[in-house]
Amino acid sequence: MSRGGSSEGGWVTTFADLMTLLFCFFVLINALSTQPKNCSDLDRFLNDNKEKFKKYELRSTKLSCIISLPQDFLFRSGDAILKKGAFQALSPLFKKILEIPEHRTDLLTVEGHTDNVPIRSKKFPSNWELSSARATVIATMLIKRLKYPEESMSIVGFADTRPKVSYIDQNGSPLKGGELKKAQRTNRRVEVVLTTPPKSLEDSTLLFGDKN
Repeated sequence: MSRGGSSEGGWVTTFADLMTLLFCFFVLINALSTQPKNCSDLDRFLNDNKEKFKKYELRSTKLSCIISLPQDFLFRSGDAILKKGAFQALSPLFKKILEIPEHRTDLLTVEGHTDNVPIRSKKFPSNWELSSARATVIATMLIKRLKYPEESMSIVGFADTRPKVSYIDQNGSPLKGGELKKAQRTNRRVEVVLTTPPKSLEDSTLLFGDKN
């Protein structure tokens, strides 16, 4: 009896291990078959218009194209009101994004980032409120003036928690003087993240239709 019980238990264990291996195999195949985000058309547009967009930066991840907009022409220090001419400077880029097939159905996230100088004004008690307000202003501009679809937009405020450039030098000491100001200028920015929507969102639309 014990020999038969032991044999049956071993068979179940072997079968469970096989199922686990098959599951891992299909997950791996699915991951490898996922095409990386194609940012080439956007990259080409920025390169073809280098003089106009020379301070912009484009980088990519597996699922996203990330455009870093320089703070200089967007907002004054400690404020979230767009400078005069900011819309005219931004609109050609975002109009182009709407024309590129790769990005027409993208989810668009606007991220606000500040430098590490604390702010404690009546309007903005901290850099959290300031970064969120700046992201909101850009998102509102895209929706109202360029007719971006509201349902695909989101905003995030990161304050000074995600600097592009460290405030610490190679020796582990805090930056000072001109180096510190340069790092702060780089870290004050708005980033626009274009992300391929998850398949599940597309499938739920097909199954249940547009709720609107």
